[in-house]
Amino acid sequence: MRQVPRPAEWGNDMAEVKKIKLSEQISDRLYEMIVDERRYAPGSKLPNENELSAALEVSRTTLREAISFLVAQGVLEIRRGKGTFVAEDLPAEGLDLTSLAGIRSRVRAKDLFEMRLIFEPATVALACERATDEELAQILKKAERMERIAAEDGDWPLADQEFHWAIIKASHNEYMRRLYPIINSAVNEIMQISQNRQHMQEIALADNRVILEFLLQRDEAGASHAMSIHIRHLINTLGS
Repeated sequence: MRQVPRPAEWGNDMAEVKKIKLSEQISDRLYEMIVDERRYAPGSKLPNENELSAALEVSRTTLREAISFLVAQGVLEIRRGKGTFVAEDLPAEGLDLTSLAGIRSRVRAKDLFEMRLIFEPATVALACERATDEELAQILKKAERMERIAAEDGDWPLADQEFHWAIIKASHNEYMRRLYPIINSAVNEIMQISQNRQHMQEIALADNRVILEFLLQRDEAGASHAMSIHIRHLINTLGS
């Protein structure tokens, strides 16, 4: 696969768009650790500032800014004299799609992929516009990792989800970032029982290469179209 392009003509405008405050990156990382990775349970206390800033390799000032953002979002709460705690009731992430009756049915599966068709093409277009060079490099690594795992007959659906998750994060849209894990859990359940896993793997590998190519070129229209085609391929496979 090609390396991340860095055209000189991007200039200062690109730098302004791509510059993401470190505190925002750390707040995203903390959110992942709490909500996605479940390292800290609701109601539990976070490590003290010195430990957490050292673990995240940032200054205490940056950490405080990140924590303040998550406090405003209702994810964390500060108790004077006691420390910083994960909220007892985390903000609702939305409907758990895997709990829907009949999710394993072909019709439900198609509905789910049609939902992806609505927002993922727009999301990859945003990633073309907003991703930092480092994020593009990370997306490239995820694509290469999926290729390796698929070649070794490993858990390629998980690696594929990580590729798409990296794109979602690079869109820098908070609602899309919070929606994807919910949809992803339902997609994973469908993939586990699909009768066409091998065909889906071939589709994912081929389509991801095309999506990646447009993404690395920051071609919003091309990436969006490639993502639409990819999801339509999957929908057609579900119906076969």
